[in-house]
Amino acid sequence: MNDIWNDIENLMEQIFFCDKEITERKIESALHVLANQYNIENDSAGFDRTFRNLRAKLMPKISQGITLMDTTSAWKSWLPELQNSDSWKATRSNSYYEYLLKDKDSDYASLEYTTNAIVGLLSDPRKSQPPVSRKGLILGDVQSGKTRSYIALMNLATDCGYKLLIVLTSDNEDLRQQTQKRIDTDYVGFRGNSIPTGIGKYQVNKGVAHPIQLTNENDFVTPSANAFHTLARPSWSNVPYVAVLKKNASTLSKFNKWLDSPEFSKDLPVLIIDDESDYASVNSSKSDDSPTRINQLLRNLCELSKRTSYVAVTATPFANIFIDDTIEEDLFPKDFIHILQSPSAYIGVKELFGDMDGCPENDMRVHELDEDELEDWLPLGHKKTYEIFDPSLDPQVQYAINCFVIACCLRPKAQDKQQSMLIHMSRFTEVQRQIADRVYHYLRDIVNAERFHYADPEDPYIESMRSAFENEYQKYGQTNGLTWEEMLLKIHQFALSGRLRVRLVNSDSLEWNSNHGASDPLVSNECTIFVGGNQLSRGMTLEGLICSVFYRRVTASDTLLQMGRWFGYRPNYENLQRIWMLPQSVMDYRYSCTIVEELKDSARKMKEQGMTPKEFGLAIRKNPNTGVRITNPGKMRNATEDSTYQEFDLAGEIIESVRLGIEPARLHLNNTALTQLIEDCQMSALSSLSKKADTQVFQNVPSSAVVEFLSQYRSGYGDKPFGLALMTYKNQSTELDTSLVERYAKTQQENYPDLTWNVAFINGAGKENVRDAHPELGLTFDWYPVERTSSCIEDANYLVYQVNGKKMRLGSKTDVLKVAAATYSGVIPKQNGSERDSYLTKYFGDTPSLLLYMVTLKDKDGKETHITDLNEANSIGVLAAKLIVPKDDINSTRHHGYTVFKNSVAVRNDFERLENEVASAEDEED
Repeated sequence: MNDIWNDIENLMEQIFFCDKEITERKIESALHVLANQYNIENDSAGFDRTFRNLRAKLMPKISQGITLMDTTSAWKSWLPELQNSDSWKATRSNSYYEYLLKDKDSDYASLEYTTNAIVGLLSDPRKSQPPVSRKGLILGDVQSGKTRSYIALMNLATDCGYKLLIVLTSDNEDLRQQTQKRIDTDYVGFRGNSIPTGIGKYQVNKGVAHPIQLTNENDFVTPSANAFHTLARPSWSNVPYVAVLKKNASTLSKFNKWLDSPEFSKDLPVLIIDDESDYASVNSSKSDDSPTRINQLLRNLCELSKRTSYVAVTATPFANIFIDDTIEEDLFPKDFIHILQSPSAYIGVKELFGDMDGCPENDMRVHELDEDELEDWLPLGHKKTYEIFDPSLDPQVQYAINCFVIACCLRPKAQDKQQSMLIHMSRFTEVQRQIADRVYHYLRDIVNAERFHYADPEDPYIESMRSAFENEYQKYGQTNGLTWEEMLLKIHQFALSGRLRVRLVNSDSLEWNSNHGASDPLVSNECTIFVGGNQLSRGMTLEGLICSVFYRRVTASDTLLQMGRWFGYRPNYENLQRIWMLPQSVMDYRYSCTIVEELKDSARKMKEQGMTPKEFGLAIRKNPNTGVRITNPGKMRNATEDSTYQEFDLAGEIIESVRLGIEPARLHLNNTALTQLIEDCQMSALSSLSKKADTQVFQNVPSSAVVEFLSQYRSGYGDKPFGLALMTYKNQSTELDTSLVERYAKTQQENYPDLTWNVAFINGAGKENVRDAHPELGLTFDWYPVERTSSCIEDANYLVYQVNGKKMRLGSKTDVLKVAAATYSGVIPKQNGSERDSYLTKYFGDTPSLLLYMVTLKDKDGKETHITDLNEANSIGVLAAKLIVPKDDINSTRHHGYTVFKNSVAVRNDFERLENEVASAEDEED
């Protein structure tokens, strides 16, 4: 029979060799036809083998995503050996893929490749092999099919021999039940242990063992725990067990206690899927010695078997990568990180909102809400007791509902499809109820108008529908050629169908839904407006979501991304989708998109270099604008903020040396660097005397001269812009022989070789001319010291003079205008705003300016401080500096430079690298 299958395989290769649109469905259909012709249609094993061979040969190579893995542990690759054995049967996986293909009309080739890749990273489940525990992370996009991915993982893991499979969900029971139902159909496959459903329809008479369910409509609460008290624990000889658990302390504690029994083999293969693993799982406690309750219980669960594979699944891994990797028992993904490939049909953050480098052009799907108008109806910062006084619905929300009704009618072949709208405007249940009341009454008014007055063009509801149709869809050519009159008839018929419902989604919604005709389960073609808050926006799947109103101020990027129910797949109706949200939320999504994509880019580079999660650190850029932070501060307690990743577009920033050191060796090096810079300026630059206060300014100074000066000049210890860069790791510090401004200047020189600088010598009220006091500097112009009050502080055994005490300011707006008067030939108007308002390219062009000060340090009473500490050559002052990087206009928010938060791996690696550099330098000196 194998010869016949080989002949069929060769024949089909010839038939489909040039087919550029080959699909799994085409291969399967043709294979069935030929199998029937050759009378071998009952040989399912031969069919499956031939199908896999043909798919591998005929279909384009499918990306498996990006995998980073640790190859240094005791773990060894095991899956290929198992799959090549004579005893291998993928009966459960095959039935799942058949279910997807036939019931869900979904190709599974990419899913199978990915599933094999991930299962191959888990612990070897074979009893004959030494037990090894594994911890990993799967990163996928929001609403991209992560649940389908981990269910495929569960099915293949069971085929391989895993005996206990645990899925962890959020702490919400409704969301747990949503996941439970999906597990029941896609993994368990039977109701009541006898009625096939979902995957079970393709397991009949195939000898597939039914798993024992430890949860169903109820979580593992007290009654369930009592009921299972006498149940045998999972074992090598028993069928697999499966549980879907909330991340609830009481639930997890009961489950751990039940499982930790003498009957439970401590080397049994266990798979833990932590869905939305950034939620509740990460230790946000201030102390490593006292982790949060959920985190500790998950650690305990992972340690019950020595053959446990813990797989974190999330779209927002920020909290996960900030886990301290040095704490072995914590949940850092030390063994592998797998980034799922984004499907081509997926609509994600970048497509809808763009990123920090730009936004989509001419995209009609995202609209910005008028916050000022909405504030009168529902203040953004309202309390839980707030009462909405206006009995009607806000006009912007009315317009969005109109668009939803129209989009339901425009969506092709949607008569039997569920369609939905999301309205998320408050996190408080009582306020959500008030919003739902108004939505319900407005929708009834619309339906009544369309039922009874649709022929009346002057009816205000009909007119509002027409306005939405013309402005939102006809304007963009999205009406399928329908005129308003034709559209009006479709809406009339839609209103008569009774498909429109409003449903409230929160912990107190049961009574409201019952009173408003929505107590029954969703019907197959219902068109629903869901009103709710966090429960609605995290984890809940909304079928056919077309329109969304999101009016919230969210503080964390991971929370914002998870709330994006509007991401996902919109087959044949992606252009009908509409989203209304605040302008700040749009900006926050662009930032969130940027940091996720940068994480993926970092992982790609890591993979190319063969690095592992514990060999190469990850860093996430800090939001340069007001808006969302990366994640909850408690989850970032192991993160380190670092400015050494700056990309050095510091336009509009006030950058000054305000912590000054007076060590004789440092002062000597600074003056040596100053002498060379003065010589370079006087020989090769354009000298001009500012019209304001006779300030000496040199223009067209070569960047090489400025870089050379900055490579030697250092202010005091801990001065961020002009002092030595500090690298800190676990209370250890190493100085890096460079400064922020030096790195900026070098970057500008590399990127813009023809760039020149302005160098200005700012005069102050000092009486002694630096030119006379320091002839060795070679000055040909007058330069008088500035006087600044200071306080002497001790930092890491260094004496540092902090300029102007708590104000910590060296220069002023007046100094900036002195330089501008030399570089700008026009009249500079009086400046009433902040100093930054003067940092304009109008005055400086694109040229950065270095302002130098000779500072006389005085105490608060005006007396010179610590004069005996200053060597004789510097008795009138200490050299200080200021940098001006011009911006385009006063309101510019251009900040291409950024600071990052590094995880513990990145910080430790940097620290060790710097220690090695310091040690190497010392060896060279010896």
